[in-house]
Amino acid sequence: MIEFQNISKTYTTNDRKITAVDQVNLSIDRGEIFGVIGFSGAGKSTLIRCVNLLERPDIGKVLVNHNDLLSLSKSELIDVRRKIGMIFQHFNLLESKTVFHNVGFPLSLAGVPRAKIKQKVEELLAFVGLADKADHYPEQLSGGQKQRVGIARALATDPEILLCDEATSALDPQTTSSILDLLRKVRDEYHITILMITHEMQVIKEICDRVAVMEEGRVIEEGSIFDVFSNPQQQTTKNFVKTVMNDELPQSVMDKVTHSQGNSAIYRLTFENDSTEMPLISEVAKRYDVHTNILFGQIVELQGRPFGNLVVELRGKSSDIQQAYQFINSRVRVEEVTADGH
Repeated sequence: MIEFQNISKTYTTNDRKITAVDQVNLSIDRGEIFGVIGFSGAGKSTLIRCVNLLERPDIGKVLVNHNDLLSLSKSELIDVRRKIGMIFQHFNLLESKTVFHNVGFPLSLAGVPRAKIKQKVEELLAFVGLADKADHYPEQLSGGQKQRVGIARALATDPEILLCDEATSALDPQTTSSILDLLRKVRDEYHITILMITHEMQVIKEICDRVAVMEEGRVIEEGSIFDVFSNPQQQTTKNFVKTVMNDELPQSVMDKVTHSQGNSAIYRLTFENDSTEMPLISEVAKRYDVHTNILFGQIVELQGRPFGNLVVELRGKSSDIQQAYQFINSRVRVEEVTADGH
């Protein structure tokens, strides 16, 4: 559906070159909600603007439905852009126009007859839950309502792709959740592919099928939500995941445990799918002469699949602890936690 092939984009500012996007390769499937996350300056907004060539890559290819956008004529590119909707962080509504005219504006520009505009706008306002706000002006709306108008406007031209550039960053958590529910409804009912740029890992967790993590213009990690959240590889990815799934032990707890008398070791156990139902700790207690102290535990759902982690302290003879570790390691992923909690 969307494919970036080795694209790069460089800007020159004050005689200094800045590489915003650096040799990025990504594929987004039809009907997928794909997230791109990164800190400010990572290049994610430049990347999303390459999809409709609001930014033209210096090198590489941007393919939409197997069409290389960089090879299209001006008129052909206009046709493609009509099939790509976009919503923004700050809504970008026309303050002097009513909700009705904001939603219908792209259709007016395209020369669509008034009767068809009226029918389409009414359909879309009902879809986004604002049928009673058609005659209101943006200043009379809440932030969430403004973004719903932005979504309705983006859908007016029957796009195949919806680009979301920090679409929820200006909203409170409850409103963000309702907007994400609406975007999921857009995908499911209109069969639209959504590319979402954000710096909020909670947004990625709630709505996306897959995610790419960007840093300094490059994609440093990519995968399904389950794989990236359950086993992040890069430190930047780990930092993002921690904002949603905080599994760090407080240092005060670590200090008490590490200063306790006798031999002990602390392990982080990772449970996936069926292993979340495994009575592992009770089996360890029965099989081995070790005392088990549970320090932390949680189970969450990622893409409909259970995922959990447990931090435990094992006390006893070194040989018994090692045997218990080997038993645990044969059943779930396990790693030792050091004195600094990592």
